[in-house]
Order: sequence, then structure tokens, then C-alpha cells
Amino acid sequence: MLSISQSTGYAVLALSAIHAESEKLTMARDIAEKANIPRPYLTKILGRLQEAGLITAKRGLNGGLRLNRPPETISLLEIVKAIDGKDWGCGCFLGLPGCSNEHPCPMHSFWLKTRPVIVKQLENMTLDKAKHFTEAGWKFRSEEG
Repeated sequence: MLSISQSTGYAVLALSAIHAESEKLTMARDIAEKANIPRPYLTKILGRLQEAGLITAKRGLNGGLRLNRPPETISLLEIVKAIDGKDWGCGCFLGLPGCSNEHPCPMHSFWLKTRPVIVKQLENMTLDKAKHFTEAGWKFRSEEG
């Protein structure tokens, strides 16, 4: 089954856990706790999100993380590319290194037609909408403890 990476799923959770109000910072440890992501793993994910310009980190006393844009302007495609790379989904569907237009694999024509549909869906799905997935399976750790 084709899916985005677990790291990208964690990135969506992490971004969803960051306060949407730009002046309020969120601590990485609070994101790790709320989203149930191991801290070392989260650190790598946050680094990629920062490199992509999706978040800003402030170190030191009163430090934390903030979204660089409102959640309704951050697409899942941006998050996928930040975590899985700009060429995500560009390779052969079956992962065959020799697959090309000249030497297509059995899934080549299917993937040529399907890939743009998936990309369009990821472009249209924004973080504010994806945040609701936490209620449908990617549950945050309970706020109550």
C-alpha cells in the first residue's frame, strides 16, 4: 500500500501540536508528550521542518517553536516534501530502478495517471484540516494525564 512515511505522519502531529497563535511558543518537550513522539525522533523531524521554513525555533529561556504561517496555508504536500524530500513519489511505484517511459514496469501507466491526483490531494489538504485526523486515529495523548 502506498502511503506517506511515518516520519511525515509524526510531522503532521507535531505541527498540529504547535500553538496556532504566532506569538505563543510551544516547547518541543510538550509536543513530544502531547503527540506521543520520542524526543530524539521529534528533534530530527523539527530540524527538517525548520529547514523547510515551516517553523521557527527560539532557543533559551522563554524559547520554543512557532508556525511560520497560519495552519490553513500549510499544505500536506509541503510537509511531505520537507520530511520525505522534494522527489517524494517521483520514482517507480514498484521501486524498480530501471523503470522508465522507455522500459515501463507493469504499474507504470497506472502510476503516471495516479501520482498527479495524489499530489493534488496533498496540495489541497492543509494543516488545519489534517489536524482533525488526530480525533480519528492519530490520537494525541490525553490532556488529562
